[in-house]
Order: sequence, then C-alpha cells, then structure tokens
Amino acid sequence: MKKITLGILGVAALLTACDPVEDSYSNNAKTYTAEALGESFSFTQADEAGNPAADGNYFTFETNPSTVVTVYNLDSDGNENILSQGVPCGTFKIAPKRGSDSNQTFFVRTMNADGSYTDAQKQATVYVMTELSPEMRLLASDAYGKKIWKWDTDWRADGGAWGNMGYSPGDGDSFVSGGNGIWWACPPADLAGQLSHSDTGVATGEEDPNAYMEFYDDGKLKTFDANGNLIREGKFSVTGWNGERNQASIDGAQAVWAYGTFTTTEGSILFPFKINGGGMKPTDFELMQLDASHLKLIYAAPGTGNWGEATWWAFKSVSDPEAALTDFGAKSWTWDTEFRGDGGAWGNMGYAPGEGSTFAKDGNGIWWGCPPADLTGQLGHSNTGEATGEEDPNAYMTFDWKAGTIKSYDANGTEIRSGKFEIKNWGMGERTQPTVDGSQASWAYGTLSTTAGSILFPFQINSGGNQPTDFEILQADNEHLKLVYAAPGTGSWSEATWWAFKKK
Repeated sequence: MKKITLGILGVAALLTACDPVEDSYSNNAKTYTAEALGESFSFTQADEAGNPAADGNYFTFETNPSTVVTVYNLDSDGNENILSQGVPCGTFKIAPKRGSDSNQTFFVRTMNADGSYTDAQKQATVYVMTELSPEMRLLASDAYGKKIWKWDTDWRADGGAWGNMGYSPGDGDSFVSGGNGIWWACPPADLAGQLSHSDTGVATGEEDPNAYMEFYDDGKLKTFDANGNLIREGKFSVTGWNGERNQASIDGAQAVWAYGTFTTTEGSILFPFKINGGGMKPTDFELMQLDASHLKLIYAAPGTGNWGEATWWAFKSVSDPEAALTDFGAKSWTWDTEFRGDGGAWGNMGYAPGEGSTFAKDGNGIWWGCPPADLTGQLGHSNTGEATGEEDPNAYMTFDWKAGTIKSYDANGTEIRSGKFEIKNWGMGERTQPTVDGSQASWAYGTLSTTAGSILFPFQINSGGNQPTDFEILQADNEHLKLVYAAPGTGSWSEATWWAFKKK
C-alpha cells in the first residue's frame, strides 16, 4: 500500500531532539502506574514535510524521566500493531485509511522493575483523507491517490480501442461484453492515420499503445505520451453513478444503458475526438464500464437515433492492485480453473522462463498444474497432511480493504484460516520487480505479503509444508490474480510454485 517517508525537516528535528541511549527494558528501575507512565510520555506532531501540525500523522516522542517504552495501537481485530519499540524517545506514524475516525487511540507500555508491565492510553487527532465516492475510488484509487489508464488493446482481437459504432444496439452489457454495435475499431498505433478526425491534424504522441492518462483523487486529469511528456491536462467528474445501469440512451431506445455521465474539460482524455466530427472534442461521455481495470466510454451527439453513428473509447488500468483485490470493500476470489486446458490452478514451473507477461498470458514455464479437486492427492505438500476444504473448485478467499485481512473458506463458507495482507514494491502497473535471481528485469508488478498460510492451499511445492509469506504478483486485475513463489536464490528454470485465482 502507499508508503510515505518522513520529510527531511522531520528527520533533522528527531536527530537534534532525541538521542536514544537504551534499546531494552533491562535498565528500567521504576514501577509505574498507568497515570504516571502517561504523564512521563510527551509527543509532538508534524506533517509529511516535518512542519508542526496539530493533526499531523508523524509523531516525535520522549519520556521524562527517560524510560524505555513500546508504542502500539490496535487493528480492527484487536491485535497489537507496534509503532515504536525498545527506546525512550523516537518517532512513529499514525495514518489511518480514508474515512477513518480522526480521533485515534494508541498505547504506551513499559516494564517495571519487578518484571510486570504497565500500559497507558493516549489520544491524538490526526489527519484523515476524506473518503472518496465509490466511482472516484475506481477511477483515481483509494490507495495511491492517482491511477494510470492506458489504451485497452486487449479487449478486442484486432487491438482496437477507439472507433465508431451503431448507437444503442442493445443494452449496455452487450456493448461491454462483446462490443455489440461496433462497426470499426482502430488500434492506438494506427491513430496516426486518423488525424483527419482531430482538430489540428498533428500527432501528439497519444497515438501509441503506451500513451497514458493519470486520474487524480482531486479530479485532475493529465494525458501523457509513452515517454511521459505531458500532452494536455484538465478536470474530470462523474454524475449519475450508483453502480447500476440507470441511465437511458439519449434516443430512449435502451432504458438499461449507461452507469452515468463522465465529464471532462474539453480535450482531456486520450484521442478525445468524435469520429467524423471535424475535430470536435466532447465533454460529456456515457460511462459504459467502470471497474478496477476497465473504463469504456461512448459519445453520441444529442439527437442520435438507434444505430446512428457514435464514438467509443476503451481504456484499461493495472496500476491499482488494492482496487483489483478488494474493490475497496470486500471481494472474494476462487480457483481459476479456466487458466489452463487441464483446469490446473496450482503447481510447479521453471522459474523466470521469460518476461513476466508470458507467464500471465499463457503459463509460460509451467511444468505441471493441479486442478483444485485433485489437491486432496497433494497433501504431502501441506504442513499437516490433512484436507481442509480448500481442495475444492468452489473454495474461496476474501480480501477486505478496510481490515487489511484475507480469510479463506471452503465451498460451504466455513472459515479455514485468516491473516493480513499488504502490497509492496508496487510498480504502478509496470513490471518493475526483477526475479529473485536477476535473470529477468521485467518480471513482477510487485509483492503480495501475507500472514503465513492465509491464501488457498498456501504451500510451496516439494518443501515439506513451507507456507511462503511473500508472493510475486504476475497478474492482478479485476478478474485475475496470479502469484509465483521462488525461494531466495532460485535460478532461472529452477523449481518455483504458482497459483491462479479468478474473481468469484
């Protein structure tokens, strides 16, 4: 999840104000009451840059008299989350997720001279970002504050992502699922041949499969060429969204049509031109699809009738794994028995056989895949040798955004185990994480870190029941999650373990 580091000013203040000289409780010679411990502990708060702030998320603390303490708070399950440990002074951060209570409770603990412990409760007001609306969460990310959208060249076999269509040929789902009504589709690389539809006739760099847009949680929109050069910028908003297709087509032919209206500053999105419109740049688009990974838009001029010409756009995003895993709520995943012809969803592979996308697409490197129903015959790889119910095609696991938890269930909904999860080393949709042996620089999107044993059948193959905690993320979108585990030092084509899941 998003990481923020203490600013230079804050670090400097810490170094000058606090010089910890103890790193354990061993020299504590007093016996504290909760009241006395609380009075001995003082703190100041600062913002990310180190500027003093009454609601700052960054804390600097000291004890007087000097007393070695542990500072912690409690998660949603009542478990202790250590913020600072084993020092008489130092720093910690409290930065709750969007929409949380700004009034936060934390605790200070010390060990007394007789070996007993005393805890004191403290309160602080911290900055909490306002909770985003459901549609803004998907467009701009609740985890990162921005989201990257590119042309969706995977939607159609011809790679088309912009073109024309016969308007309102059926309900909205038929357009999204199969492109119903589309007459013609242009791949991004061919848009340089379609500049007669623009207002200048000049290529800008958006005519490239790797051109992209950044949507920010404050409603800003920036469009870039493949090299990161800014082309244009503007604002965006959504009206009429409630998660259902509640907006009729403008001709009234389809009552169950769009999710709402996507509005932008003129010319903000990639190739923002109405087809055959003499360079017209619409500002109001019908929102046909919006989920963690897909954004599809249609523009039809007022008065366009059934099967009259309209323009469509298709975009995709792989920059927001928290949205993909949780929809910023609770989302369930089951075994992906459709990934391979043999129904395999767990197995072994030759590690790092090529670039990461080749594994995610067609299983490049896989030696063997086991269908979930056959996992009962693979219990020699588990840590107990006993079936739990996860050896079933309909077993599932649920990722919860607010709680930060994973819970695994059998097909009947009986909980098997649970734990915590976190996304680390995320490349914002780029494969920036190399393989553990360094043989492939463009390999994983990042790391899924979990409590040991949290996911379905969480065992490294041929390891005597080892339950990895860090998995390489080879695919994470709205419908698919693919993971690989290779032990440190695993070389190219040496044995690794893989998992394939799909949205339940």
